[in-house]
Amino acid sequence: MRLFLAWRNLLAKPVQSGLTVLVVAATFAMMIVITLLFGGIHDGLVRATEPFDLLVGAKGSPNQLVLNTVFLQDAPIGNISHEIYEELAANPLVSAAVPLAFGDSYNGYAIVGAGSGIFEHQPKTGQQAWLELAAGRPYRQPFEAVVGAKAARELALKPGDSFQSMHGLIPGGESHEHPYQVVGILQPVYGPYDRAIFVSIESIWQAHEKHGHEPAAEAEAPSADHAHGQEVTAIMVKPKGYSEAMRLYQQFQHQPGAQMVFPAQVIVQLFAVLGQGEQVLKPIACMIVAMGLLIMALSLYWSAVSRLRERAILRALGASSRDMFTIMITEGALLTMAGVAVGGLTGHGLYALVSHALETKTAILLTNSFTAAEGLIILIGVVLGLLTGAIPALLTYRTEVARHL
Repeated sequence: MRLFLAWRNLLAKPVQSGLTVLVVAATFAMMIVITLLFGGIHDGLVRATEPFDLLVGAKGSPNQLVLNTVFLQDAPIGNISHEIYEELAANPLVSAAVPLAFGDSYNGYAIVGAGSGIFEHQPKTGQQAWLELAAGRPYRQPFEAVVGAKAARELALKPGDSFQSMHGLIPGGESHEHPYQVVGILQPVYGPYDRAIFVSIESIWQAHEKHGHEPAAEAEAPSADHAHGQEVTAIMVKPKGYSEAMRLYQQFQHQPGAQMVFPAQVIVQLFAVLGQGEQVLKPIACMIVAMGLLIMALSLYWSAVSRLRERAILRALGASSRDMFTIMITEGALLTMAGVAVGGLTGHGLYALVSHALETKTAILLTNSFTAAEGLIILIGVVLGLLTGAIPALLTYRTEVARHL
């Protein structure tokens, strides 16, 4: 009966109740989007770096090296000697090394020149290979291509098709003369390399031996400069263990013209910088939460004041002060839970739109699942909502309403 009366009281003031629910919903939606976005981006970026234990590239910004090699964004820093790859492949501390070459593309999708060992590469020892075929076979000779799952779907490529690559990473550049033939399609890896087109590194070398460039074009894609001979843009290095990785890293500090980085460490450092922005947003979000709760408390209070006559009639009919208190607490609980439910659905919907946009652009998969942080936000919000709802209930509990008959 008390629940029914509380529900009827809220329906009697639809605008007032609706605005209260809207304020609570907007507050929770914002908090959920912020929490899920930072957590989802962090997890997605870290997951994308898993196949890259160590990364070797030209001297320069570690962030640019990781962005170009791991996330296929930004231009390559430059090239390093193929002899560095040979030394690493022969190093007893190294389990496997894969040379990579960047600088060409097809309709905006990066072409990755790689050693054939990339198809045996395992993110962790004992796991299945990182790149597995869904159709066709790996490339066996120059100018054969294996296409990532997302690239194949969006470019409508299948085994047997052919295409011509372009110099540089921007569509509309100079086309290379020799076409590539698609021989395989990869299974999804749920990361940036779903948007990649894999070819043998010899294909990149041969394409640029036969293709002259103006100096400006060479500056845009340094990895494709034929004048430097057989060079590579980066090297994926898998050490035999953690201690071997640290020893390799120490050894490489004295290597002229090249750098070695831990991609996961670079991402952690990047998030440490981005975390400063998160710390700015959190107080703003907390202020909005506080304002929302205050508005909710005021709304409940004025709702109680506006219905003193109805409560006086109930008291005259035999309802106790405890009944009145319970009804008002129930009203607050209903408004709070409705706001949390609407806010949760809205927050997840907005996050899904943002994550889809990021996945379309970068192929980084952001998870959209319930998290412990989200659960904590909801719990704190419900408790605070009930507490703010209790304030007008206590005031009404202590007010003599018989005089309003």
